[in-house]
Amino acid sequence: MKNIKSIEIKNSPFFENLKIHFSEKMNCIMGGRGTGKSSILYFLKSALSIDSQKGKINDILKSNLGMGEIIIEIESEDGSLFRIVKTFNEEPQPYKLPNQDYIAIARIFDEIECDFYETNQIEEIGRSATDRLYLIDKKIKDSIYEFIKVIRKIQIDLDANAQDIKISNFRINQIKDSLLQYENIEEELKEFRNSEPIDIQPDEKLEFENADFNEKKRTDEKRFFIKATSLYSDLQNQLVLFRDDLEENFESAILNVENFFNKDLILKNVKVIQSNNKSVIDKLREINQLLKSNSQLLNENYGEVEKAHEYQQAEFVTLKQKFDKNRDYFNKYNVLTNRLKDKETLELEVVERELKRKRFIDERKFMIDKFNEVKNDIFSLRLSAVQEINTILAGDVKITLKFSGIVYEFEERLRDALKGSGLKYNELVNKIVETFKPDHFARIIQEKDVETLKVISGIDEYRSIALINALYDTEEIYKIESTYCDDLPDFKLKIEGDTQRENYKNSDELSMGQRCTTVLPIIFAVSNNPLIIDQPEDNLDNKYISEKIHNIIRDQKENRQLVFITHNPNIPVLSDSEYNLFLNYENKRSKKIVEGNVDGVKDDILKILEGGEKAFKTRKEKYKL
Repeated sequence: MKNIKSIEIKNSPFFENLKIHFSEKMNCIMGGRGTGKSSILYFLKSALSIDSQKGKINDILKSNLGMGEIIIEIESEDGSLFRIVKTFNEEPQPYKLPNQDYIAIARIFDEIECDFYETNQIEEIGRSATDRLYLIDKKIKDSIYEFIKVIRKIQIDLDANAQDIKISNFRINQIKDSLLQYENIEEELKEFRNSEPIDIQPDEKLEFENADFNEKKRTDEKRFFIKATSLYSDLQNQLVLFRDDLEENFESAILNVENFFNKDLILKNVKVIQSNNKSVIDKLREINQLLKSNSQLLNENYGEVEKAHEYQQAEFVTLKQKFDKNRDYFNKYNVLTNRLKDKETLELEVVERELKRKRFIDERKFMIDKFNEVKNDIFSLRLSAVQEINTILAGDVKITLKFSGIVYEFEERLRDALKGSGLKYNELVNKIVETFKPDHFARIIQEKDVETLKVISGIDEYRSIALINALYDTEEIYKIESTYCDDLPDFKLKIEGDTQRENYKNSDELSMGQRCTTVLPIIFAVSNNPLIIDQPEDNLDNKYISEKIHNIIRDQKENRQLVFITHNPNIPVLSDSEYNLFLNYENKRSKKIVEGNVDGVKDDILKILEGGEKAFKTRKEKYKL
């Protein structure tokens, strides 16, 4: 069983040199106000956390540890022993015993992880949806962590995909704007053909039209060479940049190694890496040479085609001059057919770009499907954990879970997106968030689905169109689509009274005491890590402690280590705490005055926690016990 063996505090301005040897079962730290009981929790937390250099912990370390040090010995689940040294403003320094081998705390965090709950934190969990979810996730933290990494990766990919779609949309719209100048070219050409001079011979007309048609074919041939050479040029440029990065950046980094402290360790495999890099660079040069060869072949080919084009164009000009009498007609005809060809070329580019955009959109749909699949997997995992916890809680407390129910980020992004839209959006936002999931709402906007928006009470066709116009193809709607709304857990307490039916109330509707009554059993149920709580009795009535909590504690301490900072005598006495420590503060220093099992410290429990023998006897007489 994982457990904290001891904590030693040296050279503290607040504590006399203090060493505590914890029981692997239940421990209570007690004493009057201001004796440093809570500081013990913060000292433990600072040494057993990855990020402990900020906030309240740092302030307490600064004032109560100063230039001193905290030394903790902790045993992992597999029996490994670690000694961890913590000083103010420095990361914890762990050493594996017995050889005192240093090992970074991030590498052993799972082995030494403990569960800390500061004063009032339990009550706050009852009010905060995100804190409740974090508590549930402690039961399945390794699996959840892997899923959350997948969620973050998909969100990054969705952001990149959104940029591709937006660029495609922008370019397509640009081309469509250009097409407006050719809007009536077919009618112009048709009308012009109707004005054909009567003296044009059919064979002359056919000859010119064939020559004009062939000119358009030459335009297509030029377009082929331009696109092909551009493709190979882009690929060559990308390869050159990639090769330069590999060749120059790695080698420049090697030059700096001479100044490194661990030069020999860093250079251990550098020769092999350089050899591999050389092989990669040689392959890149080989690929680049093939691309260059293709470009040269195209250029040579184009040179021949260009000569043919020049000769054919000269023939076409000569042909137009041949029809001297109707030259103006044929020139104008050629101009109009060129404009028609320009239009067809732009239309073809739109088709090509729309096909590319469709690939991006299909790719996005695939990613969104994967996104939703992972969300469902996370929900299923959490639901299984909730069902397991509910079995342990046996009906006194119950947890429910709503899929994607924490919608704060969705609300915030939607509000930001609608600022400046002219819409009265506060009421709209609430209705939208209640009705749609983020990806569903984004799809409605992108598909301009007015009818689906109108199902929301108070959103008529006018407001639906205004909403779509405000959000369509914006950066904000893509961000909304990739928003992950976490699942919403509600903690419910069974309320006594109506015996005919179960009556539960949500923790955020309860009094402070009832919230703690609700959350505390869940804390016990989600983890087997050592549990350190500052004043678990806060806002709990003694009846609940004596009837419920002490029985839970007795069961828990057989499977996990418990450390309670408490002022309530019922906590150590009714739970038969194995180790108890009393602190006293005098002469500006806190020190240990007594320690041991309940029998060994009962006089101090009576004196400090019960108010003394006289007060205890008076209560006994008053209660007629």
